[in-house]
Amino acid sequence: MANEKQYLSWEKANWLPMFDWNVKFFGAHLQQVENNWEMPIESHIGFEVNLILKGCQETVMEKNRYLLQAGDIILIPPGFKHANRCISREGMTYFTAHFNVDDPLFRQEMIKNSKILFLSETEENGKLRKVLDDWVEMAMQPRDYTTTDRFRLQAALFELFGILSQFVCPAQDQDQNESIPPTSVQYAKAIAEAIKASFNPYSPIDEETLEKKFRIEDIVSSLGISSGYGLEVFRKVFGMSPRQYLSDLKLHEAKVLIAQPDLPLKKIASLLGYSHLSHFSRQFKRWSGMSPLQYRQSKKAAHH
Repeated sequence: MANEKQYLSWEKANWLPMFDWNVKFFGAHLQQVENNWEMPIESHIGFEVNLILKGCQETVMEKNRYLLQAGDIILIPPGFKHANRCISREGMTYFTAHFNVDDPLFRQEMIKNSKILFLSETEENGKLRKVLDDWVEMAMQPRDYTTTDRFRLQAALFELFGILSQFVCPAQDQDQNESIPPTSVQYAKAIAEAIKASFNPYSPIDEETLEKKFRIEDIVSSLGISSGYGLEVFRKVFGMSPRQYLSDLKLHEAKVLIAQPDLPLKKIASLLGYSHLSHFSRQFKRWSGMSPLQYRQSKKAAHH
């Protein structure tokens, strides 16, 4: 045929990048506390951002001590052990939010190179405040949050990720800041997804069965790589071992369940795969420094 139909060609099209991220907003709260209020040493699977609105806070993180005054912001990366306490006589008002994104490269750069402390009146602090102040305003007007409110929260969270990614400090030594090959990053992500899949707190599975089900060697070998290499890339990307990653998943879920006052501790232990409450209590104390009952009481006291 002389005039054949010309099909569309994408050769000259300008494309935006594709992404498939699992983003989580674990919650946030605004709270006024008295002098000597404190939270025990803990760590999280995601990021924590803490804004001091009034008073002073001491944060001890990985053997470093930070003093925060009104307007200061601290960013705590995943897996970093930390403890917070109020050190001002008149008490303190603070806002904190917990969130995560499973993009390994972003996590890697944030853990390795991000700033921790953003002092009041600085340019970087001002950029963060634009997002955090919006959340604070929502927290000051508690209500039954609508779908629109949730989309507002999520939109602000993506804006926060964009701001934080701009803050990543370039390393002085290029060799030390050498990027992990994309294939290795994908291996680390695959291991993390397998760990999350093996841990379902609402499935009827006991602790012994879970231990048999979760064997890092089996997960790594299924990817066709050696155990040593799998552990190495996982640590580089996530800043912790696979077993610590699983422990953090368990601890986070335990805290969420314990915070529900009408849920018996024995039931929580069962949901998390423990055949005896005493086993769960010992493990929770090992993780958090306090028993499940003490943690529940501390959460109750903090809200009164």
